[in-house]
Amino acid sequence: MGKSIIGMLVITGFLALPCACCDDDDTDAGIDGGATDTDTDTDTDTDTDTDTDADTDTDADAGALAIIGSYTESWGATHEITASSWTTVFPPFDDAGPTTSKCHIEAYDNATGYLTAQNDSVDSYYPDLWSRYDWVHDSQVDGGVSLYYCQVEYAAANEATAAANTSADHGDISGGCNGYSWGQLISD
Repeated sequence: MGKSIIGMLVITGFLALPCACCDDDDTDAGIDGGATDTDTDTDTDTDTDTDTDADTDTDADAGALAIIGSYTESWGATHEITASSWTTVFPPFDDAGPTTSKCHIEAYDNATGYLTAQNDSVDSYYPDLWSRYDWVHDSQVDGGVSLYYCQVEYAAANEATAAANTSADHGDISGGCNGYSWGQLISD
C-alpha cells in the first residue's frame, strides 16, 4: 500500500512539473537558479458575446447611452437623462406647481436613436405603461450639434408595442413627431 501512495506522488509530481517549469512565454532560466523571471502576459481578451434575443443590447459592449445629460427644452421643461432613466419636469400650468414624469429605461439603440422605457408607477399620466423616445442631431440646423427628441409613444401596454412604434420621422423635425415638431434639448 505504501508503494502505491509513493507511486501516485511521483506520477503527480511529474504531471505538475511541466505546469510549474515550462511556460510558452517564460524566458526565465530560474531552474538553474539565479536568473530573474522576465515572463510577461501578452494575451488580449476580446469579448465575442452575441445578443440573440429580440431586445436591444444595453450592456457595456453596446456603449453607453449617447444622450446622457441635463437639458432644458425650448419651452422650459427640464430633462435629466441617465443610464437608467429619463426624468422630465414640466413648468407649472396652473397653481399646482410643476409636473414631473419619470421613465425607467429598458433598452436603447444609439445607432438608430431611440429608447424604450417604462413610465414610473407614481406618474400622474399613464403610470406603469411604456414610452418610446426617438432622438436625432439635426445636421441641417447646425452641423448636427442640436439634439431633438420625440416621445412618439407614451401609453403602450408593453415594451414590444412601444418599440414597434417607428412612426417618428427622423428626417422631419418640424412635423415628424406625431404631426408635431420635435422638441429641442439644449444642454445645461
